[in-house]
Amino acid sequence: MIVCTTPDLSDELKETLAAQTQLRVHQKKIAELGARDKEETEILITYGNFEDAVTVEELEQLPNLKWIHVLSSGTEQLPANYTKEQSILVTSSKGIHAIPISEYVIAALLYFAKRIPDFRRLQKRMQWSYSEEMFEIHEKTLAVLGTGYIGSEIAKKAKALGMNVIGVNRSGRDADGFNRVIKIERLKEILPDCDYVCSALPSTKETRNLINSEMVSCMKDGVVFINVGRGDLVVEEDLIQALKSGKVAGAALDVFREEPLENGHPFWRMENVLVTPHASARTSRYMERALSIFLNNFSHFRNGETGNLANKVAF
Repeated sequence: MIVCTTPDLSDELKETLAAQTQLRVHQKKIAELGARDKEETEILITYGNFEDAVTVEELEQLPNLKWIHVLSSGTEQLPANYTKEQSILVTSSKGIHAIPISEYVIAALLYFAKRIPDFRRLQKRMQWSYSEEMFEIHEKTLAVLGTGYIGSEIAKKAKALGMNVIGVNRSGRDADGFNRVIKIERLKEILPDCDYVCSALPSTKETRNLINSEMVSCMKDGVVFINVGRGDLVVEEDLIQALKSGKVAGAALDVFREEPLENGHPFWRMENVLVTPHASARTSRYMERALSIFLNNFSHFRNGETGNLANKVAF
């Protein structure tokens, strides 16, 4: 039996899942399952966080659980020690986020370059002004921190709009879509030349608090910062001060150190900040793409070919 803990699964996709696996599919939280269903659950499909959080205590109620497929790219939200101890397979939906997140980043670039907030304010006041100018992103320089699926797709789209795109990763190895790639340890060297900085980095020991007052001081005056990776990359107090002073002209933030973003947080009230609720990847095709990875993996799982599972996670 398959248990899917998220309400995002449509009836149509649920039927597809059942038809292609020939298994019963329950769309419930683990706590809502009956004793027999808990006993028969072999596969869990979940985001594993927020309203969909999965605890060790819940997993212990599924004695025959063999595989967890996570509907997000990251899997750090799962109880890693328990899944490892119980030899539970874990796979992710890594790779499905590149198209929607890269579109979000391009929208954010244009949101500030074309001064959409300013023109919306003029529209609200019914004020016609020929003195207002937009900016071009053509021939501007964009630094993309992270050169994986998402970073490469951002680079391809930005280059198509005439931008110069510098990739930043740990190794400095070339990646698709970039004009050039540098090691992350050289980030300070390129920041003075970058009009835009976008992070698509995961949360690691090396990336936490990377964007702090020291790093911001190296950035070009009037830079625009975009974060679609992880919120703990940023020392938020330092970014707030830079936004207030104008050192950072604007920021599009889809991820935050604490989520949901608390009601009184300064980001909500800042006119030069675009706040989105960790939604840059969420489109009508999200579940379809995530389940496509799951179903491709299912044929290997059914045949005992677990070594061939795509996006297999080793804790």
